[in-house]
Amino acid sequence: MKRTSRSRLVRVAMATVLAVVLGTIAPSLVSAVPASAATDGQMVYPASGNIQSKVGDGCRGNYRAHDGIDISGQGGTPILAAYDGVIKLRASNGGYGFYTDVEHPGGYVTRYGHMAAQGMYAPGTRVVRGQQIGVVGDTGSPGAYHLHFEVWRNGSIYSQINQGFTCLSNITRGNTLPLVFPGLATQPVPVLLTDFDADGRADLLGVAADGDLHFIKGDGNGRFQPGAVVTTAWGIHKHLSSADFNRDGRADMLVVRSDGALEFYGGSATGGFDDFRVIGSGWYGMLQVTSGADYTGDGKHDIVAVTPTGALLIYPGNGAAGFAGAEITAGSGWHGFRFVIGGDFNGDGAGDLMTVDSNGILRLYPGQYNGFGAPQAISGGWGALRALTGGSDYTGDGKADLVGVNASGEMIVYVGTGAIGFSGSILVGAGWGGYALIE
Repeated sequence: MKRTSRSRLVRVAMATVLAVVLGTIAPSLVSAVPASAATDGQMVYPASGNIQSKVGDGCRGNYRAHDGIDISGQGGTPILAAYDGVIKLRASNGGYGFYTDVEHPGGYVTRYGHMAAQGMYAPGTRVVRGQQIGVVGDTGSPGAYHLHFEVWRNGSIYSQINQGFTCLSNITRGNTLPLVFPGLATQPVPVLLTDFDADGRADLLGVAADGDLHFIKGDGNGRFQPGAVVTTAWGIHKHLSSADFNRDGRADMLVVRSDGALEFYGGSATGGFDDFRVIGSGWYGMLQVTSGADYTGDGKHDIVAVTPTGALLIYPGNGAAGFAGAEITAGSGWHGFRFVIGGDFNGDGAGDLMTVDSNGILRLYPGQYNGFGAPQAISGGWGALRALTGGSDYTGDGKADLVGVNASGEMIVYVGTGAIGFSGSILVGAGWGGYALIE
């Protein structure tokens, strides 16, 4: 095995090719985070009322095993999500009555107990700070109308929440909670720009039928120049994908080689790649591998893969070209997809998946940190495509697009709207049918 020399060859070859087309160095990411996304780490009061108890009580001078904050009064009034997150649990029991748990970045979970009725949203639903999720009630064993509000972090009661509430004081729902929550704040993750020559415009990589790796320069307006050979014999690799996996603002390349090693090629500030590492093993049998977005809500790019058994897995990135922990199972039954493309297609900051099934139907699976929502069908007729990629901004509008090569060898850019669907398409031209894979 001569992996080090091969990685050096790729870097040198890429630099040589890019020397001809290298332009002005520009940032490789374009912001596309909606204003509604909360990233500042500030929770809000979930209900209005008087503070009657805190963790360990404390308001009446008598300790008791109490895990949260009791906000009394105002039965029938709204309960708000304290911060952006995903509904983790909606349940009831004799103690909490009807209650809802919301999972947030940084390992936090908030619980809202004694709701008047079942929570408004099913598990897996993404909610934003200040959004109503229920109504104050007296179900379970409350003794009187009130909201029981708990905060957990990494599986333990977060007792520091006491510092944000004053015993017997009145609070108003929606007002900022005066407490810093370490790790809750996240940096917006902009749409990936696959800029491989440092000119501020999205490019493509392609594997030709003869196995050569090509650099395909983009003009930032949805069009591309003919491919230039970077290195030969790249056909021994598969699952080519892109991400900012080391969080340096530049597009990186991820690829799986024939012995199952997952290779990382870090993007260079001057074009090409200047960092090579093997970051995993046992990846060759994966049916799909994609990336290009944040799928866990921590502000870092992750990898999504489909196993031979059809399990959909999220591998959390650590922002340093490695993994932050064990993989997360996000679904099952994913055998039958011809294409699985990652990216933030609906502009909400969470990584989504675009899929094409055996019937040629294109669907969006909206990201809901650590999982995905119900699929939304976009259109049919995608089954005849030879190649499909996306999740990058190829048109310069800050929104994620798709690029496909059809049965006639024509390359087409499908212009994303930042929501669901496309605003139109751009015919790049013919003669692209020789590519077995594009990224």
